[in-house]
Amino acid sequence: MTPVRRVTGAGGAALLLAGVLTLGACGSGGSSTADGGPTSGPPSTAPSSDGPGTTSTPSAPSTGTSDHPAPVAATTALLDWQPVPGSTRDLVTVGGHWRLTVDPDGTAARLEGPHPRTIRAGADARISDAFLDGTHALVVSEDKLAQTPDVATLVDLGSGGARSLDRTSTPPTSVGGTWALGPDTLAHATAGPHASYCVTWLSLRTLRPEADTCVPPRHGLSRASITADGASLMRFDDHHPSCRTLLGRTDARAVPLPGVADCRGWDSAALSGGAAWSVIPNERRIEAAHFYAHTATGWYDLGPGVSGSLVACGGAAYFVRDPATRHDPATLLRWNPTDAGLTTVFASKGRGNAFLSPPRCGGDHLTVTAFAAAGDQQVTASVGAP
Repeated sequence: MTPVRRVTGAGGAALLLAGVLTLGACGSGGSSTADGGPTSGPPSTAPSSDGPGTTSTPSAPSTGTSDHPAPVAATTALLDWQPVPGSTRDLVTVGGHWRLTVDPDGTAARLEGPHPRTIRAGADARISDAFLDGTHALVVSEDKLAQTPDVATLVDLGSGGARSLDRTSTPPTSVGGTWALGPDTLAHATAGPHASYCVTWLSLRTLRPEADTCVPPRHGLSRASITADGASLMRFDDHHPSCRTLLGRTDARAVPLPGVADCRGWDSAALSGGAAWSVIPNERRIEAAHFYAHTATGWYDLGPGVSGSLVACGGAAYFVRDPATRHDPATLLRWNPTDAGLTTVFASKGRGNAFLSPPRCGGDHLTVTAFAAAGDQQVTASVGAP
């Protein structure tokens, strides 16, 4: 059977404003070149395609600059992946003693662990987002017709207690829009004053707003990400093509991430001393991204990958790379900001006609699903707490 790439609802597409926005280009402060990335030296080296157990030679350490990020070659050090029981059609996130499973049609999510719970979507809704970390689970249901605001269930893993977020919350949820769950903070889209669009940042302890990030009419916010090192998201406008700017949240302010090519940003995640992000070099191939990183020691070119696949977990960033040739596997790469190391940590059984889902972080575990003609896999591995 020929695998077909699946697009999940977990923040995969930017929010459409009033049905008129078409995302095409991007934005964030920094210099850009014709290929959509910072001015750089030689292309970064792709990971070894010799399969599990092989190791490529890494490039010499280099700090690089925002205009000339240092290319980083990947070594191979596969994690201890364990199979996840059940169908690969289920969307599973593993973390600690917990497992959160969304069924294939999005009608229900099962939280298995010390305080098991089943969360069902409404009659005219489907589960669009499901998050799990060391202390909480968050399940979001979205109206199929985009007529009513989202309904979310936040579960405290310690007590088993649950709280709801919906149109009656302060501030209320929006119809669709971005969601994110972090160690101490939750984010969701909401309507702002004077027809503005906002993302509100809530304390997990109180569910009270800590700050709002708002944009004027005919602009939107999407792809929010929260880690122990900070929060980031994408701002976009209604131009044709649209300009996408990656923002980092600093206290109550959100400012452009440095070093990101103007109007081409897509993924982002705050990491120790900086961030990792992706840009789209060719707007006609929106799935094909190029990844970069910034740390306290320098700027790095991480090479090609799949847009929408960047996930921070255990203090590192992970992203997916499709096979470069019919002889290569689909791979998952890890960027470690501490030692500026890029490592291939998973390779699909199938080669050529194979792809991976975006990885799912469960706090101390990472779960990934691989689809290939040689057989589908759903596996998880411990990555440690951040």
